[in-house]
Order: sequence, then C-alpha cells, then structure tokens
Amino acid sequence: MDFTRPKIAPWVYGLPLMRRKNAEHWSQWYLHTPCPPPAKPAAKNTGSRFHPIRGLEPEWGGAFRNSSFTEEFTSRPLHLQPTPPPVPPPVATQPVVVNKPTANNSPGSRIPVLDRRRKLRPLQAVVPPVSNMAAHSVKEETAQVERKRRRKPSNIRAAPQAVGKGQGVEQPLVLPSLTSEDPLNRPEDALGQALDLLQDEEWERKTEGLRLVRALAEHHSEVLLPELHYISRAVIAEVKNLRSIVSRDAITTMAHLFAHLQRHMDSEVGDAARTLLHKAGETSLFIRQGVELALSTMVLHCSPGRVLQGLLDGGLRHRNPVSRAAAALSLVRLLQAVGVSRVLTGRKAFAREIIPAVSTLAFDSAQEVRTHARAALRYLGSHKEAERAIEKFVNIRDQSEIKKLLYK
Repeated sequence: MDFTRPKIAPWVYGLPLMRRKNAEHWSQWYLHTPCPPPAKPAAKNTGSRFHPIRGLEPEWGGAFRNSSFTEEFTSRPLHLQPTPPPVPPPVATQPVVVNKPTANNSPGSRIPVLDRRRKLRPLQAVVPPVSNMAAHSVKEETAQVERKRRRKPSNIRAAPQAVGKGQGVEQPLVLPSLTSEDPLNRPEDALGQALDLLQDEEWERKTEGLRLVRALAEHHSEVLLPELHYISRAVIAEVKNLRSIVSRDAITTMAHLFAHLQRHMDSEVGDAARTLLHKAGETSLFIRQGVELALSTMVLHCSPGRVLQGLLDGGLRHRNPVSRAAAALSLVRLLQAVGVSRVLTGRKAFAREIIPAVSTLAFDSAQEVRTHARAALRYLGSHKEAERAIEKFVNIRDQSEIKKLLYK
C-alpha cells in the first residue's frame, strides 16, 4: 500500500499520514486556503455554581491544536473595509454646556422642573419670623392702618336682599321674567278643557291643563276671572302633587296668576301662601326655587295687608325651619316693596303686625331665619322713627336687644 505525506510547507506540523488513491489528489494543494480550527464548544449548564474540574473538561481536539497557523490566523486582524480618517474636534471659542445634569439629580427627577417653576413665580417679601413669647407685645403699625382702612362706616345700611351676599348697597327687587304663552283661538272652550284636564289622573294631561291656565291668565283674563276661585283651588291642589314635574308646573302657574291678575288674586293669597310655604320645606332645589319665585311675585303684585297676613299664618309658627326662612325672606321683600316710611308713618295696623313678627324671628333657633329677620330690622333702623316703633310694638323685655340689632 502506498502511503505518502502531502507536499506542504515544512512549518505545518502534525498532519497525519493519509491514504491516497489518486496521485494528483495533492497536486493542487496550494489552491486550497486553510480554514481556522473549529470553535471551542460552550460549557454545558449543569445548574451548579462551581466551575467544572479542569482535568475532566473535554479537550479541544483537532489537527491544528499545537500548530503555529492557528496562532498566526487568530492574531492577525481582519479588515473588511478601510477605516475612515479621524475627524478633528471643533474648536470652540467659549465653553458650551448642553443639558448638563446637576450632581444631585437623577434621570427621572422633577427637581429641574420645580426649579424652573420657582423662577417664574413673582417675588415675595420675606417677613422675619416673630418668636411666640413676644408675639403678643409686637405692634404692627402698618397692619393697624390697613385694618382701619378696611373697616366699614357705621352709617351704611345693607339692603335686605343683599345681606347674605355681603353687599351694602340697597337694590330694588327685580324678578326674572316668566315664560310667555301663546294666545288661544277659542278661550271659552279652553277654560272648560283646562278644568277637565286638571281632574285627570295622567300627569301629562295635568301639565297640559296648567299650560292652558297660564295662557288664559296672560292673554284672556276676562274669560278666567269669573271662574278664578275654582281655577285657583285646582292649581293649589296640584301644587301638593307628589310628582315633582306637576308640582313645579303648578307653582309656576301660581306665579303667572299673581303676575297677570294681581289684585284680583287677593282672595286667594291666604291659601296660596300657606301651601307655598309648606312646599318650601322640601329638599328638592328646583321646587324651592319655584316657591321663592311665586312668593316674590305675590309680594310685588298683591295687596300688602293680605300678603302679610298670609305669610304670618303660613310661616311664622311653622315647624320646618326652611319654611320659616322662606317666610322671613318674604317679609324682608315685603318691607322693601312697601317702603320703610310707609310702614312706620302710615297705617298702624301694618306696623303692629310686621314689627313683632320680625322681632320674634330675629331670635329663631335657625341661623338662616335669624339672618333674614335681622336684615329686616336693620332695614327698619334706617328710619328715624324706628326706635319709637320698637318701643310701641315690641315687648318691654325684648326692646333692648332689638334696639341693638337696629344698628348692628
């Protein structure tokens, strides 16, 4: 058998003898480029935290284990593309700092944002702190001067309707405008139809009957006046309706009757005021707003004597403080509508009724009732005859306290 060693460079060492069958097999040996040895296999993950024992590691076998070709091949760098020339650094005349973070700021810190906001705030004067021991003895003259400037003059009287808002200028009572209804083609037939609809059980038909009553009161009062008592009783009955939509619609209808019929509604003021004041005690806001509008319309357009009697009968001794507050507010507006001079120098019957009532409500247990009643007393105190009227119509044991409230 013919064994020959391939004719290769003498510095390659360690190639084994190979059996050749073809003599020209190694004739073109220089055309074959040498390949690097195979890579070292990765160590198996055995799950242990200790390194494997060196003696038991699998050896990296191969023909090129100790050959100098491996060292030469792995030590020479392989350049795939030429390296670009280095770019010279820019020459800056002044040092430029771009978003240099401070030493105490982390990447997610909000300190820079807070610093920018602090810079945008207006400057405030820094007042040195005063120790607690000497705080009672320090006198700030500037604060006392400022306090004297803010103090209200004692001769300014607050308007009754503006006491709760902190205003001191007397303003006339202005009510919001009521919704206008279209005139009817046949008002005589509409009157009977309205009475029939108000007796129906369906709430939609009741609201339609109330709409017809409002249209008759606004455009056809001559048709409505002969049957006013029956219409008023039917509308007052619907004010007590448990369905809030029907009740609010009936309250608005009462406001229309007071606004368009005016003194013709004097005979119905007593029942209407009693029902409206009782309805004011409900928790529904839009019901209370409607009651306030109806009572204010009654105060402005009906006879003051009838209105006063209805308010005193329906709200002076009511168990609900909200109803008493509504009555007190209506008394304030009644005083404003009539006028202080007319109350104190006119008919004594009116002053004999309203002054003791307001004095009683001024010491009510509910704060809202006291607020409105004391506003009425301050409104009376703007007249020179106020003290004389208090001495004449108020109980002796309460006169001193009431006189203090006149100018408070």
